[in-house]
Amino acid sequence: ALREYRRGDPLRRVDWNRTARTGELTTLQLREERAATVVLVVDSRETAYLASEPDAENAVERSVDAAGRTLHALLDNGDRVGIAGLCGEERWLAPGIGVDHRTRARKLLATDPAFAPAPEATGRPVYVTRWVRKLRRRLSPDAQIILFSPLCDDAVTRAARRFDTDGHLVTVVSPDPTAPDTPGNRLAWIERRLRLSDLRSAGIRVVEWNEEPLGVAISRAERRWSR
Repeated sequence: ALREYRRGDPLRRVDWNRTARTGELTTLQLREERAATVVLVVDSRETAYLASEPDAENAVERSVDAAGRTLHALLDNGDRVGIAGLCGEERWLAPGIGVDHRTRARKLLATDPAFAPAPEATGRPVYVTRWVRKLRRRLSPDAQIILFSPLCDDAVTRAARRFDTDGHLVTVVSPDPTAPDTPGNRLAWIERRLRLSDLRSAGIRVVEWNEEPLGVAISRAERRWSR
């Protein structure tokens, strides 16, 4: 940001180009860049284990893989990263940094039954509203959320909007498990499209992830965000 020059300001902070154009002395103020606090939320409810074809990876498998890659990228950047599971059993790893934290986070995603390739056979229902209430109490005010979910119902959409309303920066990464080849699948495809549109209308960033590599989906979403 620029402000009026004040006596004693370092000369190296003076915007000399602006001075040359306008004759006014202005000082450049730099904002210190701080490490972010990010919580990766994986929707691993039984209803999220959806796939476009019988032999294809289901949405939870894709979400766990994407969360693992995101974890490493953020930790490499010096950010504090935590993990939460939207599932029948409580899963929570508080944000942290360092080698030990990276190891714990990797182990959680790789070995915990809540993030397994097949759903946990607990039979416990997931009350999303209650889950949101618990997670809200754990989040620091500056925490960002990256939610990995196929958006298979309205409850998870409402959860994302609730966190956004609280002031958290929310990004939704949504692997597409739909295959509009039958009337039933077509309806599921339309309902998911409406949820994506609802999130975007609320100003929430969405990465719509089809069959392409995740990096391609993110690049496409970033182009949309920059418009």
